[in-house]
Amino acid sequence: MLVLMKTLKEFTPIITDRLFSNDVSFQKTLDYRLGKEKSASLHEVFEKWEKNLSHWENLADEAARPEKLPRIQKFDRVGNRTEKIIISLETKTIRREVVEQGIFMGCSTLEKMAKIYLLGQIGESGGVTCPLACTDGTIKVISAKGSTFLKENFLPLLSSVDYPLSGAQFITEQAGGSDVGATEGRAVKTKEGYQIYAEKWYCSAYDEFFVVTARPEGAAAGTEGLALFFVPRLIDGKVNSLSIRRLKDKLGTQALPTAEVDFEGATGYLIGKEEDGFYNLMNYVINTSRIHNAANALAFLRRAFVEARNYAEQRVAFGSEIIHYPLVQEYLTHLLSLLIPRRNFYFGMLALLDQVGLVPENRDERLWLRFLINLMKYRTAVCTTEGIKEAVMVFGANGIINDFSILPRLVRDGLILETWEGTHNTLGLQILRDAARFDFLGRFVGEVQKILAAWPTTVFPESRKLYDTFFKEGLSVITPDHLSNPTWGTTHARRIVDWAGELLEIGSLVQEGIKTNQQNLLLLATYRVHLICGGLLHNFNNPLLNSPSGALLSLIREE
Repeated sequence: MLVLMKTLKEFTPIITDRLFSNDVSFQKTLDYRLGKEKSASLHEVFEKWEKNLSHWENLADEAARPEKLPRIQKFDRVGNRTEKIIISLETKTIRREVVEQGIFMGCSTLEKMAKIYLLGQIGESGGVTCPLACTDGTIKVISAKGSTFLKENFLPLLSSVDYPLSGAQFITEQAGGSDVGATEGRAVKTKEGYQIYAEKWYCSAYDEFFVVTARPEGAAAGTEGLALFFVPRLIDGKVNSLSIRRLKDKLGTQALPTAEVDFEGATGYLIGKEEDGFYNLMNYVINTSRIHNAANALAFLRRAFVEARNYAEQRVAFGSEIIHYPLVQEYLTHLLSLLIPRRNFYFGMLALLDQVGLVPENRDERLWLRFLINLMKYRTAVCTTEGIKEAVMVFGANGIINDFSILPRLVRDGLILETWEGTHNTLGLQILRDAARFDFLGRFVGEVQKILAAWPTTVFPESRKLYDTFFKEGLSVITPDHLSNPTWGTTHARRIVDWAGELLEIGSLVQEGIKTNQQNLLLLATYRVHLICGGLLHNFNNPLLNSPSGALLSLIREE
């Protein structure tokens, strides 16, 4: 039971070992996506998982202290080269325990990402969720495309407690940045395999095993000529001809080492065929990281909302708890409207992924799933710091104090999530390029028409009308001719993606709300429709904002 504080000294923080048990709306989404029987068994799994979170958060807080941050070790005590990065005992402990708790043990993608959604609510300063994503992608690409040698010798290590979360992916180079086709790294074929010569510019989660892009001698320019390699840090116990240049001094995720690494003839093992390198990179490694990134962005938003609501329930100003003031309620409602539609749609995407696989055989299905993954990476990341800053505003000056709440750390870490695995512009342009490769508009229109068909004209009729108008007005502008025009398309890429994202995300609320009779989801969909589809002046008529204060409070409290 919440205890109201009379003074700030009586403030009670949230209980982090109940982040799943107290998230009733998430539990209902799992019931909707999986069915109550299957969902009930997972509830038990997540209730066990959440018991670790308070302990892991304490370790993450300690790992974020300046004296505990990563450092380079070039040589051991007797002068042997090591090229290691020393991380804190706290970070090592979380990584080991996450693996011990079964993060790689044969669960569905939805179950794994639900665990990561809960884990991510302690932030990334423990240096855990990034190497978890990288290791997961490394496991996937070797499982699908690796040689027998790689599968037998390295696959067991990647998922083991002895090498917890030790995979990484080194793609970015100084010259190209997000332009992977500009990679200058070379791969020279030898009798034993390949020697890799490359200067990798942004190497997060440096540990023991690396997935690296390089261009074989004589290969084509651009992405078509890239091959993908597995490079261990050590070969027969000795450093594998690589050197750490320096650690990046990042704004956030400081407990996570990010380095510049020179490969100076390092032995690399080809993953798949040379000519399929970029294809395998995108389908198995990058897509996996983007799925993880979305789960973490949603986690940050959820934690920010819970922190802000908890504070607003207790903080007394001008004679009342501030949660009763309309402008504070709107802050919290807006935070929910950023989180819930994206989260519900994201877990729907995961349910689809578990049905069709990460790389479906059907080309159109594969491109549609890739669109959904890129959409969710962009749509969850683009609002992360916006949402956290709104939570900070609920706290007022207390929101910017590092040791008062997790929010300052989430702001810093959230900016990293926005840039990792593709900036907003990069994702928008990739979605646009993919849209030209299949009947994107046809599939998209069909999905929205299903939403409208499931939305009775008697249920929030004004909101339904606004939604339908927003959809049709978009179609009148976003035509096949415009999409095929490179100048127009690249100019409006993010507007196109935001239009599509809002329609699908709001639609997911409507579909779930109607099917499960959840009035709160329909109210939130209505709020979002008026906010986005109606324009600024329509918010004066937003039915949720103009409802009795008790209705808004009930929504915020997720009652």
